[in-house]
Amino acid sequence: MVAPERVDRRVEHLPEACECGHCFDGSEERVGDPVCHQQYELPVIVPLIFEHARVRLCCPACGGATLASLSPGDRSGFGPRIDAHIAMLAGVFRLSREQVRQVLVEIFAIPASKGSVDSAIMRMSRVLADPWSELRHAVQQAQVVHADETSWRLKGATQWLWVAASSLAACFRIDAHRSRQAAKELLGEEFAGFLVSDRYAAYHFLDVLQQQLCWCHAVRQFQEIAERPGVTGQRGRRLVVLAKQVLGAHREFLAENHDAAWLTETLTPLRTEIHDILTASSNGRHVRSANFAAGLLEEYDALWTFCDVPDLHIEPTNNAAERAVRHAVLARRIQGGTQSQAGNRWIERIQTVRETCRLQHRPVLAYLIAAAAAAHQSQPVPSLVPI
Repeated sequence: MVAPERVDRRVEHLPEACECGHCFDGSEERVGDPVCHQQYELPVIVPLIFEHARVRLCCPACGGATLASLSPGDRSGFGPRIDAHIAMLAGVFRLSREQVRQVLVEIFAIPASKGSVDSAIMRMSRVLADPWSELRHAVQQAQVVHADETSWRLKGATQWLWVAASSLAACFRIDAHRSRQAAKELLGEEFAGFLVSDRYAAYHFLDVLQQQLCWCHAVRQFQEIAERPGVTGQRGRRLVVLAKQVLGAHREFLAENHDAAWLTETLTPLRTEIHDILTASSNGRHVRSANFAAGLLEEYDALWTFCDVPDLHIEPTNNAAERAVRHAVLARRIQGGTQSQAGNRWIERIQTVRETCRLQHRPVLAYLIAAAAAAHQSQPVPSLVPI
């Protein structure tokens, strides 16, 4: 219930008749306070229209006429709040240009074409360029970062959308390659924090002790081994059981607020047994299983960073990055990718802002409006970098 002063219209309802047959006329004694029910309704939306009259003045010195100029923000057919709503509809709600145009025309009573919608999106992309750069730098300086990548389409050709996310900031970047250099472009050549990933080789420019490999991915890989025949399958099934025990121990560690010593003590026998099974598998006859086990043993310490560095509360899974990239995956499926490099920059920037706002529990539209209004007035765009 909102406060009484916030209510726009109040309607009183009187009972018509009593069970005894008496018909009320409103003159009867009132008993207690009314039982109130509040209903929300939308007003008829009538957009504001601002007219900018450019006046010509005659110069008394030379007699020439000078026409007033317009600021860059005033030259557009849409104001900053409309630009922000268009960015929200296209970048957060994943509507097509035609659907955004339809919303503007049918809901907001604003005449618009697909071209004007696209122009507004490109304006907002330029507005978000500095926040994107700031967030990229913030992620590169973070202590713990989750990273993932997924395919993207540029004019039908395969590109790669990369994401790196800390606890309060995220950065997306589209690259033509799924390579180590692309990972460095995202994280920075001198990344000094801890990286949680799904064990993709592009991240191996980092030291093993800087990495945390995702245990959910490990479970899936162990399950693949478990489905193979003979001793190989037996080892895989045992690895699945042990990996799930590792995840269970971490959940209990968080739920019961155990100390780091408890986690270390609980995981030590699991850590030893998993290592022994992988060592045996690396010497086994099944070539693929042996190669996988040997490769994982080379990075074995990276499975246990969450235990070895407990003060940073590193997650043993990469679920945070997968959640971050899911919105962009849905956008790709609905919108089909992008058609230009400018479109790629738009996706990078709006996805970065959307995910960062989600991590910080702040409304996306409010930030987009503030950013668009600042740019309209030639002021610095508000930063999203956590203080």
